[in-house]
This record gives sequence, structure tokens and C-alpha cells, in this order.
Amino acid sequence: MPTRTDASEARRWFAEDLRVASPVLHNPAVIEAFAKVPREQYLGDGPWRIHSRLQIGAVHTSPSAALHEIYHDVLVLLDEKRGLNSGLPSLWALVFDHLNITPGQTVLQVGAGVGYFTAILAELTGSEGRVIGYEIDEELARRAQSNLAHYAHVEVVSGDATQAVDLPDLDVVIAFAGVTHVPERWLSNLSDAGRMALPFTGEDRRGFMMLLERAGDTFPVRSLVPCGFYPCSGARRSDEERALMAALKAARGKVTRLAQYHRGRPKNGLENAWLVTDTYWISKA
Repeated sequence: MPTRTDASEARRWFAEDLRVASPVLHNPAVIEAFAKVPREQYLGDGPWRIHSRLQIGAVHTSPSAALHEIYHDVLVLLDEKRGLNSGLPSLWALVFDHLNITPGQTVLQVGAGVGYFTAILAELTGSEGRVIGYEIDEELARRAQSNLAHYAHVEVVSGDATQAVDLPDLDVVIAFAGVTHVPERWLSNLSDAGRMALPFTGEDRRGFMMLLERAGDTFPVRSLVPCGFYPCSGARRSDEERALMAALKAARGKVTRLAQYHRGRPKNGLENAWLVTDTYWISKA
């Protein structure tokens, strides 16, 4: 097995690779967090089952249990039968960079998994901040609670984040599963100038990562990158899935020039609407 120095060097190489691959351009603290958190403590012992980056859907077993095998930008399977994976580091490094999480902030994470990215968030908020991670899968929630016990400012809740009660003011909301709308509990608790990163996905689980900000009573939005995600329980409606699929098809997968997320339906014509549902609409720039 690698020595402690080898592991530290592997994490540093991994983090610096993410700086370029994601890329991380705004918040260098993201790189430091990835260089600090030991991925192997969350993914368990190797060898690991790893998704191929070139052959979509193909999975292989890492050649060995050496730590350097998982200090690459790869998806590692957590539950192969259900297709649950650890999340792609370069995607989340990019998202965290755009969210500009700073020490002292309060973050709601939807879909904590085994807690690896929760730990990254905990490093970004610092001990003066707070991270509330919800995980609906009881087994994964237990693993995350155990893995994150050393972070006093992290709370992992086993349950549905769309039904969360007594939420504090939130500076950041970040979902690790695909939604078709912004649950009102999250939106109403978002602080002024707060930000959300939510994968908006259709019936085929494909879509785009939407960055939403709060500016008083308005919610400017934009698309960060195309993405595909496991569905978020409680944050999906079938009519919205179909509407999103139609909008994405019309956009030929290139979601650009979004303007704002609006509650309710548009009062006037639809010429400025990118997407319209029964409970919200998204306007075009």
C-alpha cells in the first residue's frame, strides 16, 4: 500500500488535475478541499468498480487496490444493481467553483451519498459554517453519518430533503439528483444572494445543471453544463418531465440564454418563455 506521503501526493495531483479539467477558475479553496479529503475513506477498500469515460455504461474493476486507482476523474460505483455511483469529481469541482462557497456559510446538500462531497463542502464552509446533508437511502445515510462523524458542523439526515422542516436560512442549495422543479421549501429558505445548483432532467434522466441565484424576489438562472442524473425523489412531476424533454429537444440539447425562474405561470404571452409548467416557468434572456 502507498505510504501516507504517497496518498497525500496522489490527492494533490488529483486536485491539480481537476483545476485544469473542470476547470476551477474562481475559487482556489475548491482545489485545496479536494487535495485534503481522503477519497478512499468514503469509497471503501479496493479494488473498485469504475465507469469508463469513453464507453458509456461500461464498467471495469480497477487493476489493484492501490489508492492511486481512485485519484483520477472517474465515477466509482456504490451500488451496481441500482446504478448508483460516487459522482464525477470534475463536474462537482466545476459546480462548487461557480457556487463560490465561503467559510461561515450554510449549505443544504440533497443526496449526500456516502459523504465524500459532503466532506468537500465541509472544508469549504469551515468549522464556522454548517452543512446539512439529506440522504433518502437509509444505508447510504448510515455510511455518510459514520464517515462524517469527525465534522462537528456537518449533520446528515436520513430522509427526503423536499420534506425538510425547520430549515435555517440557506446560502447554498446543491442537489445530487435530478429534479424537474425547485421545491418551495428550498426556494423560500434561500437567503438573499443565495445560490442553488440543481440538475434539471427530463424523462430520460438527461438535462442540464441549472445555477440559480436569489436577488430579492427574482431568481436569475443559467445553464452550467449538460448532465445526467438519478431522479430526485419528491422533486419530480411527470408533466414537468415531458415539458423539459420538449424544451431540451427544441434547444437541441444546447441550453443557452436563460433569464429567470418564475413562480406560477406567465401572465402575458409565451414569446419570452423557454419552459412553462403549471407551477413555474423559465424566461429567455
